[in-house]
Amino acid sequence: MSTTSPKKAVMGEKIGTLVRKLDKRFGVVAVLNGEPRPPRGGFDLEGEKLIDWGWICANLPPGTKRALEIGPGKSPIIPAMLAMGYEVTAVDSSYDPRSLVDGFRFVHGDFNDLPSNDFACDQRFDVIVLCSVVEHLGLAGRYNSKADPDADLRAMRRIHVLLEPLGKLLLTIPVGRDAVHAPWHRVYGRERLPGLLEGFRVVKSRFLQKKPGGAWYDTTEDNALDTAVDIRRYALGEMVLEPAL
Repeated sequence: MSTTSPKKAVMGEKIGTLVRKLDKRFGVVAVLNGEPRPPRGGFDLEGEKLIDWGWICANLPPGTKRALEIGPGKSPIIPAMLAMGYEVTAVDSSYDPRSLVDGFRFVHGDFNDLPSNDFACDQRFDVIVLCSVVEHLGLAGRYNSKADPDADLRAMRRIHVLLEPLGKLLLTIPVGRDAVHAPWHRVYGRERLPGLLEGFRVVKSRFLQKKPGGAWYDTTEDNALDTAVDIRRYALGEMVLEPAL
């Protein structure tokens, strides 16, 4: 039974609100955690991960599959794949998800720099997951990334080699008018998106935009790609891809 008085509870809530406001303005928490200082006012992307994770999990193909997730962090996708009977390999340069769940193979390092034999390339993958990751590759300052302006394109070419001819790549990315907001993320628009998807065909896709300070909503690809450049927010692109024949 709690012994906190109502007066102390109210005071604690007020202090918490003040801390959140100060953090949104000055990015104190990010700096204390070793992250770059976010833009003034913070990012307006709340719910992005939840939406992307849900979409990926809903589009995982049924049956026993050999799967690779790149940069999983603390996502629920690995547990979902394991529950479906997948044989899972995960690659991450900054976080080991085995601290949360076991039963899969983990490779620590930058996906682009790992030797091919780390992926047991005598077999390809039926499913590869790249959820809110490729936009960060090659932007130094986060996730132990080294500066490389084309790291995202190189990763997609490597994925193409690792994927079975009828395999599926589940990809989620920021979309809008082309921009690079280093060290945070890239936004893929009409210039860079075709290069990112080169060698693949789109089997299924969904695009979303966000009301400023509000909820995400479904939109058209054209509307998503026309989203104005703004470091605080972008549109979302979610795709199931296959290697082009």
